[in-house]
Amino acid sequence: MSIYALGPIALWVGLALALYGAVVGHLGGWRRDPRLSEAAVGAVFGTSACVALAYALLTAAFVTDQFQFSFVATNASRAMPVWYKAAAVWGGMAGSMLLWALILAGYSTAAMLATRRRLPRLAPHAAAVLLTIMAFFLIVMTFSSKPFERLDFLPLDGQGLNPLLQNHWMAAHPPSLYLGYVGWSVPFAFAIAALITGRLGTEWITAMRKWALFPFLFLTIGNLMGSHWAYIELGWGGYWGWDPVENSAIMPWFAGTAFLHSIMIQEKRGMLRMWNMALIVLTFSLTILGTFVTRSGIIESVHAFASTNVGIVFLTFLTLVIAASVGLIWWRSDLLTTENRLESFVSRESAFLFNNLLLLGIAFAIWWGTFFPILSEAFTGQRISVGPPFFNQVNGPLSLALLLTTGIGPVIAWRRASRRNLERNFRLPLAVLLVAGVVAVAIGLRAWYAVAVVAFSAFVAATVIQEMWRGTRARMRSKGTGAPASLFGLISRNRRRYGGYIVHIGVLFVFAGIAGSMFQVEERARLSPGDEIAIGRYAVEYRGGDVEGGPNYTATVANLTVREGGGEPYRVRPERRFYPEGQEQTTSEVAIWSRLFEDFYAILETFDPATGAADITLIVNPMLMWIWIGGGVMVFGTLIALSTPQRTAARRPARDEEDETAEVAIA
Repeated sequence: MSIYALGPIALWVGLALALYGAVVGHLGGWRRDPRLSEAAVGAVFGTSACVALAYALLTAAFVTDQFQFSFVATNASRAMPVWYKAAAVWGGMAGSMLLWALILAGYSTAAMLATRRRLPRLAPHAAAVLLTIMAFFLIVMTFSSKPFERLDFLPLDGQGLNPLLQNHWMAAHPPSLYLGYVGWSVPFAFAIAALITGRLGTEWITAMRKWALFPFLFLTIGNLMGSHWAYIELGWGGYWGWDPVENSAIMPWFAGTAFLHSIMIQEKRGMLRMWNMALIVLTFSLTILGTFVTRSGIIESVHAFASTNVGIVFLTFLTLVIAASVGLIWWRSDLLTTENRLESFVSRESAFLFNNLLLLGIAFAIWWGTFFPILSEAFTGQRISVGPPFFNQVNGPLSLALLLTTGIGPVIAWRRASRRNLERNFRLPLAVLLVAGVVAVAIGLRAWYAVAVVAFSAFVAATVIQEMWRGTRARMRSKGTGAPASLFGLISRNRRRYGGYIVHIGVLFVFAGIAGSMFQVEERARLSPGDEIAIGRYAVEYRGGDVEGGPNYTATVANLTVREGGGEPYRVRPERRFYPEGQEQTTSEVAIWSRLFEDFYAILETFDPATGAADITLIVNPMLMWIWIGGGVMVFGTLIALSTPQRTAARRPARDEEDETAEVAIA
C-alpha cells in the first residue's frame, strides 16, 4: 500500500474524532465531568494530528509529482519550481480547504493548551464548537472536494498552476489571509461557550483579547499582501479593485476591528455585552461568507474558483451558524443586559460606539455592493453590476469620519467629558487640523477627499504625539531619564495603549497613500525602437524588445530607459509571459521603479516581433509606497499590543479623572 493511501484515512479518522469530541465536549461541560472534558480536548489534539498528516502527505504528493491524484495533476507540473509546487497545495479548492483545516487545527490546539486550566467551565464547550467547525471542513473534504481523489489513468505531466498564481506572494498571501479568517473561530467558540454556560461577564472577553488580535494581525497582513500582489501581477496600475473576493476578505477586518474596540467598553464599564456577542458572531459569519463567495462561483471574480456544489454547503453551514448563535443570544438575553448606561454623548464610550457604527457602516456598504447583483437578479431578473465608483462614493465620507474618530476616541474622558478635558486634549489638535487644511489648499490640492485626509491625519497625529509627549515628559520628571529612554519605558509599561497609538499612525500613512493615488497619471503609446515619450517628470526611451526563457514560460521583454528630470537613467523591463503547459495562458509582468513618494509603473501590452514595435502603458502613482509603509507600521503596533502581559488585560473600573486615556486596542 502506498503511503499516500494514509491521506484519505487520516481525513476519515479526523472526522470521526471531531464528531466524537463535539458531543463529549458539550456533555462534559453540562455535567461538569472532567473526564469527558479532557476527552474533548484529546479529540482536538487527535483531529489536529490527522489533519496535519493529511496536509503533509498532500504536500509531498505535489513536490514529488504524484499526478495520479486529480488535484495534483490539475494544479502542478514537472517544470514548476519546487517552492511553487509546495504553494500550489492551496492553489485549488481541495487544498485550500485542507490548509484551512490545518490552520484551524493549530489554533484549536493552541487555544486548548492555553485555556483548559484557566477556563475550565468554558474550555469543553469551546472545544466542542471548534471541533464542529473542524468536522464541517472534514465533511467537505471527504464527500465533496477530495484532495486525494485518484484519476483513472496516470498522466505524464500536470496542467500546472494558474500563471496568475505563479508569484512569490502566492507563498505568503493565502496562508496569511487564512490565518486571519480562521483565527476568529477561537473567540467565536468561547463566545458560544459563554452563552451556553451563562458566564457572560468580562471573563471570556479578557481571555479572548489576544486571540482576537491574532486574526486582526493576519487579516491586516493578508489584505496588504493581496493588494500588493494585485498591484504587481494583474497589470492594471491599481492596488484595490473592489473585486468580490477582495471585498470578502476586508469585511471581516472591519467587523473584527469594531469588536476589538467595543470589548474595551465591556472591560472598563461592563457595557455592550449583547453588542459584543453580536459582533463576534458577525465577524465569524463573514469569514464563512467570504469562503462561500470564493468557492461557490456565484459572483464573478478574478480570484474565485470555478462554480461548484461546495457553495451551497457553505451557505447551509453559514445559515446554521447564524441561526444557532441568534437562538443562544435570545436565550441568554436577560444575562446580556447591564446596569450601566451611556451617560453622555460627549464621552469615550460614545466615541467608541460611533467608531463601531462607522466600521460596520463601511462593512455593510461593501456587503451591499458585493451582493447587489445577486439581489437585483433575484427580484428583477436582471443582474445589475456595481462598480468601484459606488464603493468609492459611499465609503469615502465614511472612511474620513472614521479617520477623525481615530483621534477623538482615545483622548476623551470616560462617562462624561468636561469642558476642561475637551479644551486640554483638543485645543492643539484642532489648531493643527485647521493649519494643515489651509496648507493643503495653498499648495494646490483641490480634491476634497485629499484635503480632508491631510487635515484629519494632521489632527490624529497631533493627538497621538500630544499624548505620547505628555507621558514621556511625566516619566522624565519622575524617573530622571532622557526622552528616548522615557518614551521606551512608557511604551513598555502600557504596550496595549501605545501599540494602539502606533497602529493609528500606520492608518494615517495608509490614508496618505490612498489620497495620493487619486493623482495618478497615465499614458499609452505605440513605440518603435529608439522612440521617446514623456510622462510627468519622466523621459522614457524604448530600446526594443527581447525574448527570454523561464523555467516554465517564455517571456517577451521591453527594454525601457527612464530618466527623472534629467537625472541618471534607470532601466525597467516589463514582460509578457506565455505559459505553454496545460492552461496555455499569457500574463503581464509589470516593471515598477518604486520610490518613497512616487512609483513609475510600466506595462507591456503587445509586442510585434517583426518590427520590434510595442504598445506600452506608463503610469505615475504618487504616494503608493505609503500604503505598504503604513501597513507595516500597523503590524508593528499590533505586535506591541500583543506583547502585553495577560495580567494587564484584567478589568479595571473606568476612572473619572479628566486626563485619563484609554488603553486603546486597535483601530
